[in-house]
Amino acid sequence: MKRTTIRDVANAAGVGIVTVSRALNDQEGVSEETRQRIKAVAQQLDYQPNRHARYLKLTNNRSVAIMVKGMDNPLFGGMLEVIGREVREKQYSMKVVALQHWADELQEAMHTIDEDYVAGVIFLGARFRQRESRLPRLKVPYVVSTVSNYANDDATYCSVSVSDRDEARQVVERLLARGHRRIGILGSDMTDFSVGRLRLEGYLEAMHEAGIRVPREWIRSFAPDDDSPYSYAHGYRMTQDLLRVAPDVTAIFGIADVLAIGAMRAAREAGLQVPSDISIAGFDGIEVSRHVQPALATLAQPTEQIAKLTCQMLFSQIDGEKPRQILVPGHWVEGGTIAQPRGE
Repeated sequence: MKRTTIRDVANAAGVGIVTVSRALNDQEGVSEETRQRIKAVAQQLDYQPNRHARYLKLTNNRSVAIMVKGMDNPLFGGMLEVIGREVREKQYSMKVVALQHWADELQEAMHTIDEDYVAGVIFLGARFRQRESRLPRLKVPYVVSTVSNYANDDATYCSVSVSDRDEARQVVERLLARGHRRIGILGSDMTDFSVGRLRLEGYLEAMHEAGIRVPREWIRSFAPDDDSPYSYAHGYRMTQDLLRVAPDVTAIFGIADVLAIGAMRAAREAGLQVPSDISIAGFDGIEVSRHVQPALATLAQPTEQIAKLTCQMLFSQIDGEKPRQILVPGHWVEGGTIAQPRGE
């Protein structure tokens, strides 16, 4: 017969495993009514406290997991430093789990919770293939960071990000305002439930509102089974492909700076001058975007603010507060890679 686990008790009682641990170990942070209900459920299921319960009692469960999609993305390096400082200030430890882009981060998070007994989870660069419907199964506080919501009104959903769709639309509107009509995009397609899809939607909305029909050739996306799609190399290869199938485009929007910087190299090798022959815009505002020549025009994310708010949201939930969805504004960095299209 399968042994009853702390997760079984949490599921039956409709609470998280941290709450179960606190209730069974008579710790603070649980109402007396909830404590008695959890103890009754544990007794009914014949739950026998094991190594997990003893560990939580000794350590008070002061550890959080950071699930990172795209560890090689320069955007996340600085954020992890800030998160690390915030976590240490709260006297918690931090476990960083590097995931391939197409891995099931929810399954990996549940495994980490069971194996390492973390008190909460932060997702960086998440991609939810089954959207957010399984998130409540985590049974611990969580925050989805740097990925805005898919019109999800679920009160249990917690996120901190820029509005990926709206900010992407504004990038394209800036290109349109300069006179560009043939604008290609590098990044993702509608099967990618992450920032890729949201930013693509922003691009399509801006083009539609401008009365421009977008041929399929203008949308270049990475392979669905690629392990590291957000890279300079992918931006380079996708731009080569774009210029081959749609040589008349006058501007390119890379949904991440690394893609846009890769596009700059491909454009130069094709004999095009940036921005006199072709304009290029990015999204993220990574540090290297200021050091390429010319400096990249990009929508910069306030990564330090997002990282700090992410930690604040996680620890407030651990302390019993309700989850929230927070959007922070990005800011435009003009750079030197955008100009009016030649001859128009």
